[in-house]
Amino acid sequence: MFGVWVWTTGKQPGHDADSSLSLVTCSWVFITSGTSAMFVGLVGCCGIICGSRRLLTETSIALGALSMSVVTYSLYGNLHLSWRDIPWQAISIAVGIMTFSYNYRETKKKETRRNRLNHINEQLSKLYGPLYGNRLSNRKSYLKAIKGHTNLRDYLQVAKSQWQNPQTRDEGIRMLNRWRKFLFYITHLLDVKAEETIRDNAHLFEYGVEEAGLFQNFIFHVNYEKLIVASWREGRNVSGIKEAFQEEDFVRDNNAGKSDDKTSKMLTDLVEQVRETYATLVARQQKLMREIDEAAG
Repeated sequence: MFGVWVWTTGKQPGHDADSSLSLVTCSWVFITSGTSAMFVGLVGCCGIICGSRRLLTETSIALGALSMSVVTYSLYGNLHLSWRDIPWQAISIAVGIMTFSYNYRETKKKETRRNRLNHINEQLSKLYGPLYGNRLSNRKSYLKAIKGHTNLRDYLQVAKSQWQNPQTRDEGIRMLNRWRKFLFYITHLLDVKAEETIRDNAHLFEYGVEEAGLFQNFIFHVNYEKLIVASWREGRNVSGIKEAFQEEDFVRDNNAGKSDDKTSKMLTDLVEQVRETYATLVARQQKLMREIDEAAG
């Protein structure tokens, strides 16, 4: 538009028989520039509607080229410059530099997106994905094991009461053995697997030191759990072979590790942390995949 304005408002050369500019040339400028502007504008609108960055980028380049051509033609007509007087070599070099810079920038952006996507894929496949499934399975199994009770402490308290009553003693023993089988064959195996996943993929932590402290506390909890399981193996009291139980056998610390509020909060925080991080990474993964697809056209 600026070029057309320059051409129409500037001093025009005479249109004699020998002039290189004529009425046909004037009309050509308006028709060509107008048609090109409408076409480029239509493509740009399509890019905005479709959300295509490539269309918008190509539209910007086309608009720039159109503006340069119209301005150059206008100056040529108004200043009576010869085409041979235009520094084509300098223009070619400038265009080449601009093209190279643009391509380099786009290539770096694509590489950055791919690298970020690869890192997120590794985080999801090796750390947060397995942990997410592991903790969900553990939680569902735990709720099934203590079905009808508020928590493990409540479950063990009921089992102890049943055991202390001579008429329901066998039920108390059954409840305790049921929990110990669950911990020995399900929960402990899941916890050990989660510990291995964390140890082997510490380099993939999303939140660094803050998250490392939470995982460290969980590993300590699992190690304490290993001591409990080892004591059961030595006492052969995992599957009810032990004939006589004592009151201490119904204490939570002897059946699932530390029972203090800090440990309970840690286990809850771990599940929530893994769930939120997994959801965040999946959303980020999908966003990067869309951007890569759009850049590829």
